[in-house]
Order: sequence, then structure tokens, then C-alpha cells
Amino acid sequence: MSIGLILVAIVSISGSGTMQPICTQEDFQLSIGNSTQGDTAFIAQAVFDDYLEQLITLEQEYSREDDMDPPPAGDLMQQLSKEQASDDLFDTLLSSLAALNEGPQWKISIANLRRTVLLRAREAKNPWQGVVWLDISNMPADAVVRVDLFLQNNIDEDRTDRYYGIAMQTLGDSEKCRTFEKQAMQRWGTFLKLITPYLNEKIIVHLYPQIDRGKHVHRVKDWITTHIQDEDTLASARQQFKLWNSLHEKLNQTIVELVVRARSELGFDPWSRGCGQPVGSLAYKLKNELLQKSAEIQEFNNTTTRLILDLLTQKQRQQFEEE
Repeated sequence: MSIGLILVAIVSISGSGTMQPICTQEDFQLSIGNSTQGDTAFIAQAVFDDYLEQLITLEQEYSREDDMDPPPAGDLMQQLSKEQASDDLFDTLLSSLAALNEGPQWKISIANLRRTVLLRAREAKNPWQGVVWLDISNMPADAVVRVDLFLQNNIDEDRTDRYYGIAMQTLGDSEKCRTFEKQAMQRWGTFLKLITPYLNEKIIVHLYPQIDRGKHVHRVKDWITTHIQDEDTLASARQQFKLWNSLHEKLNQTIVELVVRARSELGFDPWSRGCGQPVGSLAYKLKNELLQKSAEIQEFNNTTTRLILDLLTQKQRQQFEEE
């Protein structure tokens, strides 16, 4: 099969969302392509092209089985089998690439490729959508190696927990579902410890996309900064925003700490539908505290918005509301 046909076919597979994990040409080029030269580059590309052909064959084999119209439970297990088979092909690709070079930078490139592909794949089938395994690309080499080792040791069990968690949700077996959820949450806690030294404010936004950003407060402040000329009004607005921002960060940090504790220590995710209501007094207490803090931050946002808007004249406020 020509390279052109291979690329068309692999785009079709990856676009359908039926096959994971998939290493695309873009993944390969970003992680591996820039690290190769001469004969090594030629061989690496040949290894990758062979991987694509095998991936297409695998998809075709499972497509024929899909035509048999299996029952829902059987379909879920078939998807798990397909993902395991696709993962085996990906492992073979990485092993073949690793044999081409023993240099430290080459090993880091392969680790980066494994992390990117596997973390993207787990998003496709995850019953705990509130839990993000974030792909951080700018870690130092020693951290890349630690995360890579963690993924090699845990990704298979993580896949099983996710699929069986979905299966238990479907069957309505909350008790067994919580067993898989607890294992998955504790595993995420270990992953979090590995990446925590490399988190910053921008990264945390993606790691915890559910936390409040105070968008309306920011919008009011930005509008005043752009449209108001009076220095006293501007100074008062900046002061209100500064006070809000400081306390807002502390409230969000408390919320994050509660969520991390719920996942790592109590084994459930309060931001996902998951396996039903958490069990145990500690879990109920934590979830109620989280709801209370979320309500507090919303009320704080509303109060701050009113205080800043009160700095405007009636005409200015009307202009803001119209825009």
C-alpha cells in the first residue's frame, strides 16, 4: 500500500474515534522526525509506515466483527479488545524505534511519543470525565523518564479499570463500579505527584477545567479598563479586582485540595457522574463542603461584580450592559 493511501486510511480511522491508541504521522514527526538524520530517518519512517499498514489491517479485522452486531456488553468488551490490540501494535512500534538508537535524546523522544499518544487515547473512553491526565510537554528529561515509567507500568490496568467501570455503570452495579473508580482515582493521585512540580497557573486551568474562573468579574474589569478614563474610578476598580483575585485564588485552591483528597484518599471524583453517590460519612462530608465552597465562590463573584459596577455612572453602566 502506498504511503498516500496509508495516510488517507489512518485519517479515516482516527477521525472515526473507533481505534485507540493511534500514533499519527503528526505525532511521529513532532516527537521522532526531528531527531533523525540520514539512514536512521529513512529506517524510522519505514518502521512507522509498516505500523500504519498493520493498524489499518487491524481496523479492517474488527470492522468485519462489528458487522456481526454484538450485544451492548459484548460491544464494550470488543472495544476493550480492540484498544488492547492497538496498544500492542503501538508498543511494537516503540520497541522497533528504540532499537535504532541508544542515545539519551532518542529515548526521551520515544518517551514523549508514548506519553502523547497514550494520554490522548485514554480521553476517548473514560467514565470519569472530570479527571484529567494532563500531557505536559516541557518537563525536564528526568521527569519525562519518571512519567514514562509510570505509564508503562500503569496504562494497561488503567484501561481495564476504565472499561470495567463503564460496564458496571451500564449494569447498574454501583458497588463494583466504585471498586474500579477507587483504583483509577488512586492511580491519578500518583500521576499528579509526578507532574505537580511542573504545574503553573496556565497548566492548572487545563488540569482542573471545572474550577471557577470568575469570567464575569474579569469581563467587568476589562471593560472598565478599556472604556473609563476617570483615574479615581479606575483605581477603585483595580483595588476591588486585586482584593477579589487574591481571595478567589485561595478559594479555588481550597476547592482543588478537596477534589484531590476526594480522589486520592477517598477514591471518588466529585466532578464526575462516576459510580453514583459516594459512600461513607467522610465522603459525604467532603462533597458537601465542596458544594458549600463552590456556592461561596459564586456569591463572592456576584458581590464583587456589583461593587465594581457600582463605581460606574448610570450612563456608563447602561453602556456596559448594552455591550
